[in-house]
Amino acid sequence: MIGSSSEKLVLVPYKKGYRLRQFSLLMFFSVGAAVGGFYFGEYQLKLRHTAVVEERDLLRAELSQRDQVLSELSAKLAIVQRGQAVDQQANIGVQQTIKDLESSVSQLREDVTFYKSIMAPSSDTKGLQVQKLEITKVRDENKYSYKLVLAQVSDNKNYVDGVVAVNFIGTKNGEPEILALRDISQETELGIKFRFRYFQNMEGELTIPEGFVPEKVQVVAQSKGKKSTKVDETFSWETGGNGVYVGQKN
Repeated sequence: MIGSSSEKLVLVPYKKGYRLRQFSLLMFFSVGAAVGGFYFGEYQLKLRHTAVVEERDLLRAELSQRDQVLSELSAKLAIVQRGQAVDQQANIGVQQTIKDLESSVSQLREDVTFYKSIMAPSSDTKGLQVQKLEITKVRDENKYSYKLVLAQVSDNKNYVDGVVAVNFIGTKNGEPEILALRDISQETELGIKFRFRYFQNMEGELTIPEGFVPEKVQVVAQSKGKKSTKVDETFSWETGGNGVYVGQKN
């Protein structure tokens, strides 16, 4: 019997379109949520994009500022470096000028001493004198320049003229040998002519032959006239500083 069953049957009145409305409401809320989520996400994306753009602009501005600072520092560094280069060049120039001045002063002192020795000699020596002989290396081992100075000491009212011969005394292959200046230079005469009142410089170049070892240099000056004078001086061949060979009187 129906009355004896434990289950109960409930009768619900049927409403036409109810499920359809429920489905429609569900779809509406779902679509609304999706659309809202989309616009919310887009809004958040725009906010982030704006923040990124602002940060990018700040970084660009900071980079530009640092580039400007770097450019200014580079310009200052270039100016300092140029200043240092100018200072160094100026310092080198000043040092060279000082050296030149010192050399000029030394030369002037030497000239003054030389003129004093001619005009007012300390000794009683008068007349024609061999004042100086210098031989200087100029190029390779065998090339030299020479400078011979003749002077008329104290008694220099009149001109003196004559000839002077220069001979190089040494050894070659262990044997004694004498070479005249004309044999090792461009001089063609046995003696060099001179004519002066106070002094005269005689300069030129010479070449020492291979194997010849100079030991002495003989200078013989002979003046002409009624008061003719002969001066015979021998100089030792000695090595000086900077490749300079200076004859010293024996």
